[in-house]
Amino acid sequence: MPYPSLPNAHARSGLSALRRRLPWPRRLQRRAVTFLVGLLTAALAGGLLYALPGLLSALGIGAVTRMTQTASGTSVTCSSAGTGTPSGAGSAFPLTSGSGSGSGSSLSSGSPSVSDSASGSASGAGSDANAPSPASDDSPSTGTGTGACQGASAAGRTFQGIYAFSGGNASDLAADPDVAGRSLVYYWAQLEPQQGQYRWDLIDKDMQPWITAGKKVILRVSAAGWAKWDQTADSAHGTPAWVYAQGVKSVTEQDGAVLPQYWNPAFQTDLAAFLKAFATRYDGNAHVAAVDISIGVGGESKADSEKSPGLLSLWQAIGYTDELWWQYAQATITAYTSVFRATPLALMPDKTFIGGTDGYNEQKIVDYAVAKNIWLQDNGVVPGRTLSAPWGRTPVIAEMRGATNETGDNLKDDLDAALAEHPTIILVFTSDITDANRAVLHQAAGPVSSAGSGTADSPGSAGTPSSADSPSSGGSPVSDSS
Repeated sequence: MPYPSLPNAHARSGLSALRRRLPWPRRLQRRAVTFLVGLLTAALAGGLLYALPGLLSALGIGAVTRMTQTASGTSVTCSSAGTGTPSGAGSAFPLTSGSGSGSGSSLSSGSPSVSDSASGSASGAGSDANAPSPASDDSPSTGTGTGACQGASAAGRTFQGIYAFSGGNASDLAADPDVAGRSLVYYWAQLEPQQGQYRWDLIDKDMQPWITAGKKVILRVSAAGWAKWDQTADSAHGTPAWVYAQGVKSVTEQDGAVLPQYWNPAFQTDLAAFLKAFATRYDGNAHVAAVDISIGVGGESKADSEKSPGLLSLWQAIGYTDELWWQYAQATITAYTSVFRATPLALMPDKTFIGGTDGYNEQKIVDYAVAKNIWLQDNGVVPGRTLSAPWGRTPVIAEMRGATNETGDNLKDDLDAALAEHPTIILVFTSDITDANRAVLHQAAGPVSSAGSGTADSPGSAGTPSSADSPSSGGSPVSDSS
């Protein structure tokens, strides 16, 4: 067998010297050298193929095919437009750009207002927000899409089924054979009513029926929400009162909801401490399918979702700028990823920036999240719409844009649109999970329809009971000692 062609005479002379030193028969020498040269060639070719997409993307050259490692560990081939790496250093808490200025004056009676709470400089970092989203025309970036990317992502991912969403955190659907789990929504003020005292018993109690049924949950904790979303949980006051007492400013919306100055250092420090305790309790829990990264109102990526004509001026009065919001959003994502190492995290993009500054758009935060292998949650599935890249490169959670009795949608059309996104999980409003819709739900749920016998596990971290972390009897607050 002839030797493979070599790049130059120097290399050929080196291999000749190697053959002379080998004590083996000439035929074995040839085979050994052929094998070594082939191995070296394969290694060089593999390295080039691995580096080429990033090089072409950095040079801004056309569409590039990349292998992306998803949060579930699946390599997915996707087509992208070579836009390069999202800008921003992803600064960790605390932000150093200041807390912003603002007046304490209220706007005219009946209109949204801003609050400049008592003095106090405070320091720190971190932030969060969440709640069920109402039917809205706000939606993730759309376009012609890349079908190839979405199709590839579907091939390597497991559909986990339909999860119930909205309607409080009720457990009445835990035994439903077409429901694989539930999205559980909370507010920071519920879970840490006093600094350092955590009400994990509220989450544990809500998780238990789903665990018993052999199903999973998604956890979301918000610092702000619309007043009507959950009156029992007081969604209008998602941030604890003790945080505002440290000098954190706020705005009061048309519905009376109070929203915090998220980028305030005191707010961020306090929330970072909460997230650390939250992750200590639930990261890696076998019964938690994902945790939502909460950025702004309702957990989505913008500060406020009201339709008030004075929205921007309301927020500018306490220091809002798109640049400051971007710094805060990156810092918040980092706060989550630094403590949740095992449980998948999902970001909920929605317009993101309210200031209209050039270069600050939803694509910015989507690119940033996907580069960190974070799941994306589409909180407004719309029939006929196609999500643009990089949607589909990491797992997608598809949430109905609203209950069909509010949107006027046909449930089958909504579910078909959700399935077209090749999601890992579909969130369906509880009011649509009825016997009248059974055939449509069963078809969408497919082979995931659950009939598990369940377990007797506790919701404690890693799915095992822990006496050190167990909520105290009677549902009283417990201090995090872990």
